[in-house]
Amino acid sequence: MSMAEVKQKLRGLARPIVRGLDRLGFSPLAVTLVGLVISAGAGVAAAGGRLRLAAVLLITGAGFDMLDGDLARLQGRVSRQGAFLDSNFDRLSEAALFLGLVWHFLADARPDRVAVMLTVTATVGSLTTSYARARAEGLGAACREGLFQRPERMVLLIAGLLLGARPLFWALALLALLSVATTAQRIVQVSRRLAAKDASRETES
Repeated sequence: MSMAEVKQKLRGLARPIVRGLDRLGFSPLAVTLVGLVISAGAGVAAAGGRLRLAAVLLITGAGFDMLDGDLARLQGRVSRQGAFLDSNFDRLSEAALFLGLVWHFLADARPDRVAVMLTVTATVGSLTTSYARARAEGLGAACREGLFQRPERMVLLIAGLLLGARPLFWALALLALLSVATTAQRIVQVSRRLAAKDASRETES
């Protein structure tokens, strides 16, 4: 089952919750902000070494992140502003968790510098992966593909947090590698598309 199919199934299961939020008078922005606060709490929990709590909060925050879009569609309030805020808050949520993990690795009596470097690399990779897509679409080039996109990153991080320190280390190593590889993949593919578009325009002129 693909990640898109999993998300579709989860949306179906969450439909009663979305209707409940609508009846309670929640706006999509309010749901987005709640998700951001919960995800920031995951970063705080990670900083304190409470890795399983961080995983639970990350799962909860991701759930709210999924609900806001469906609530906006239900209320007929889908907007470019909402999409813009949601995208930026997603990046802030990831950054909060990574910052918490860096704090956790440095706070130990014997700081794990390798784990810190892996976390920083994973942070850079996740942000540049998203930036590559945003910049490509801003230039009129499609950029949907990617070896390791946000849903996969979240699943890997949550699994690492739930399983403990050593599995988390290897999850971060894999995340660092695959997120940087995804950025490189997008740069190469989008660069080729843009070059083809430029060549087409030159031919037409």
